[in-house]
Amino acid sequence: MKEPVRVERLDEATLIGLESVLRIACGMVLAPSVRPSLGTALTRAAESQGLPTADFLQRLLARDTAAVEAFIGYAVIGETYFFRHPEQLRELARMAASHREPFLVWSAGCASGEEPYSLVMTLLAAGLAPESIRVVGTDVSSRALERAKQATYSPWSVRRMEPELEKRFLSIRPDSVSVPPEVRARVEFRRHNLVTDPPPVSGAQAVFCRNVLIYFPPEVIPSVLERLVRALAPGGWLFLAPAELPFAKGMGLEEREMNGMPVLRKPVPGEKPPARAPRPAPLRVLARAPASPLRRVQTPSRAAPATEAPAPEAPPPARAVRVGQAPTSTPSPQPPAGSSVPETLEQAVAAARAGQFDLAEELARLAARELSPEAYLLLAMVAEGRQDVQGAVAAVRKALYLEPQLAIGHAMLVALYGRLGQPEEAERARRNALRALEGLDDEHVLRGVEAMTVGGLRRALVPGVRMGKSGAR
Repeated sequence: MKEPVRVERLDEATLIGLESVLRIACGMVLAPSVRPSLGTALTRAAESQGLPTADFLQRLLARDTAAVEAFIGYAVIGETYFFRHPEQLRELARMAASHREPFLVWSAGCASGEEPYSLVMTLLAAGLAPESIRVVGTDVSSRALERAKQATYSPWSVRRMEPELEKRFLSIRPDSVSVPPEVRARVEFRRHNLVTDPPPVSGAQAVFCRNVLIYFPPEVIPSVLERLVRALAPGGWLFLAPAELPFAKGMGLEEREMNGMPVLRKPVPGEKPPARAPRPAPLRVLARAPASPLRRVQTPSRAAPATEAPAPEAPPPARAVRVGQAPTSTPSPQPPAGSSVPETLEQAVAAARAGQFDLAEELARLAARELSPEAYLLLAMVAEGRQDVQGAVAAVRKALYLEPQLAIGHAMLVALYGRLGQPEEAERARRNALRALEGLDDEHVLRGVEAMTVGGLRRALVPGVRMGKSGAR
């Protein structure tokens, strides 16, 4: 079994220095919750250059070009997967279906390429001719772009994808999936810095820049948004992550609602904007700062959603089973000396993203021993990836025993009960999820393995919106 990547413990001065490197190089400022991952990024980048960590750090802080480029490649790649925020892709398909000219889309901050390939698949499924589709994917990390060009991913990257789209557009193997040439041919990848470089395209029908703006300091966001808007054709659409929509206020964009979802459109000169019914200002509730996302919290005083989750037991040693392969016996991993629950869970998520489900499961079980609800959610995802839906339900229910107000957990049950053909249980889970969201601002980021905002989950829980694997579609 591959050894977990060693996590360097960095002092405050070194962390500040690394953050300064990122800010100067690409304008990014990492959220406080992401700072601990800089140690892992530093170690991996040093190993990629064949240097001891101390020597690499010295070069990095001296702004050596090769060291900076390597560090960016490991420090700024975010979580991504195929068909993320599928409600936005459905809206793109609706708009594109009536478009008769070449259709250009810019995927800004595309990381390892799942988003631009998803855009091509969406447009093909909408009936557009392949030769009319052009998607440009850009990222500041050359390492991420090289992986995107290879177009081969682990099964973890397709965990939210519709089975029929998988069969139509992907080549499926037991331990990997690959994008076929007819989809790859419609995507062009370029290295691009959103903070310093001019837009790589003009006249785009749509620009996607999701879960990227949150990494920029407030004073940088307006100039980045100006570049995104400049790339759009009049009447083109800008798709941001739900939590990032407030950043676009004052950018001269029209906010429209499509199927209850706000979307942003670049006005057409001389076109009369559609009349909008006045809406009351949203009720904003001042809440206490959330507890650490990986620490058990006390149950809130209000009534918790009904659930009969069993108390979590000390998990047994996990069997090392990779999806599509025969079981093999491997020794249980031990966390690095002094590792915290967040560090162990971070390593588990990284293993799952790499397709190492046996390692991900065992590390998640180590975190689960400390009664981490997020660890049980990850165990549920791994179980579902192995087609063990009942096991996934059991793991989610243990997470809900620890934290009954865990909205993401209730939302996962909606999808899982749907797969089991239990509509009444799915509806009960949907109502429980909505109750857990009561009183929270739409911009609030929920606890869970993957980032999702309250507003995004509320929209996904609307009756009639399909729920996919492990959550909302």
